[in-house]
Amino acid sequence: MSSTGHIVSKKGKGLVRKNGSLAIFNSDGYCLDCCCKPKILASYTTNSTNKTWDLTPYQGDDIGPPGGSWRLRERAAGLVYGNGTINGDGRLVGLPNSFTTSYSYDGYMQLEIGCPQPNGTIKWP
Repeated sequence: MSSTGHIVSKKGKGLVRKNGSLAIFNSDGYCLDCCCKPKILASYTTNSTNKTWDLTPYQGDDIGPPGGSWRLRERAAGLVYGNGTINGDGRLVGLPNSFTTSYSYDGYMQLEIGCPQPNGTIKWP
């Protein structure tokens, strides 16, 4: 008799997310490459006529890989305007409702997803 619908993991752990996808972690607690890939989730240009970026579309569950990180970064200057973790439901913990600039020049903003590395660093896109 064959078995379906289960996973056997040695020294690691798996997590079934609300959307039915899986997050698989190694024995050190790091998400395997199959479930965490650094990426730019969204981008937006702010300036004097377009001051506010609405971030509410990125506040739900299943937005990013569990155990990953997020950051709100201005691409050209490399400034980070917020960051946080991604919980077991794939929610970007602490992501604000919006980002508003006080500058008149174009700010090339990115919402980035990063993945933890075994050496304690985060790999960003």
